[in-house]
Amino acid sequence: MNHATTHVQRPLGRLSRRGFLGLTAGVGAAGLLAACGSDPNTISIINTSATAAVALNQLLTDGKYFDKLGVKTKISNVSAGNQVLAAVASGSSDLTMTSGLIGILPGIEKGMRLKVVGGTQVVSTSALFTKDPQITSVRDLGGKSLGVGAVGAELYAVFAALFAKYGISKDGATFRNVGSSADSLKAALAGQVDCGYGQVGNQALATKQGARMIATVNEELPLWMNNAAVASTEAISKKRSALVKVLAGYAQLFAYLGTPESKDPYVQAYTGAGGSAAEGEQEWQFINQNGCYSPTLDFPEKKAEFIQKQNIASGTQTKVLAYDSYTDLSVQADALALIKK
Repeated sequence: MNHATTHVQRPLGRLSRRGFLGLTAGVGAAGLLAACGSDPNTISIINTSATAAVALNQLLTDGKYFDKLGVKTKISNVSAGNQVLAAVASGSSDLTMTSGLIGILPGIEKGMRLKVVGGTQVVSTSALFTKDPQITSVRDLGGKSLGVGAVGAELYAVFAALFAKYGISKDGATFRNVGSSADSLKAALAGQVDCGYGQVGNQALATKQGARMIATVNEELPLWMNNAAVASTEAISKKRSALVKVLAGYAQLFAYLGTPESKDPYVQAYTGAGGSAAEGEQEWQFINQNGCYSPTLDFPEKKAEFIQKQNIASGTQTKVLAYDSYTDLSVQADALALIKK
């Protein structure tokens, strides 16, 4: 049986990106809670709807990772990170694996009952794109228009961190809130902003539209970390065994992504999620070569501290939280021990 299903309990199978998101659109806290129920062997997972995140869903299904570990999951993908945060904090979802860490840490500081239980995408796959011939590197962004999100969102924070790194004044630059990273990329490719934010795999699309990638976030900000596994404290307490199995399944998938054999399945899953084969190949190559997803679910303390400092700079967080205060890495340890059995 295929357990990697959406909230309406239909098999994911080979759904298109539109079909998958259609199943999860409009999911509220009550709907997710009703779907999850109190079954201690079912974990409700919520992530954003990035192409790579939807592709991972398909790989999990195809590899029967959760089936083999004897755990059931209900996976939902939504359009915005704040929806993810609200769902896990309210208890309507148990866990997020591939959503923005930068928005979760301020929530924990404000008292949300959440814990980081492991690392997921510990190396950023994000990149900057432009059509402006005068922009050849990050140093040329002064005085330019930039496609960002709200203050404190990942897109805004990355550009702010880059300006700080190179001592570029924000005066004269336009931080234009265009929405998501997909919206930022579209704005850059349309020439609506001078520089936009996307993923490494978007090089293929950018080239077709006369744009180019000028830098990767990993190259410019090596301490940047996109995602982490974050669970509600209630799930850790009441569904610990199932949570450990889910993390073990993801760890096995991440290990697989480091092998040459994962290329074709990843590209197929990426195209099924709405991307092109060329984008999927470039994305896989970067992930494979840079170890973007951690097979040991490592959650680097220095990277977490760096993200918190960006939050402090933007005003969304008041202080750097002590590492042990917002993590429960015993779940990670148990997941790794389970894999070794």
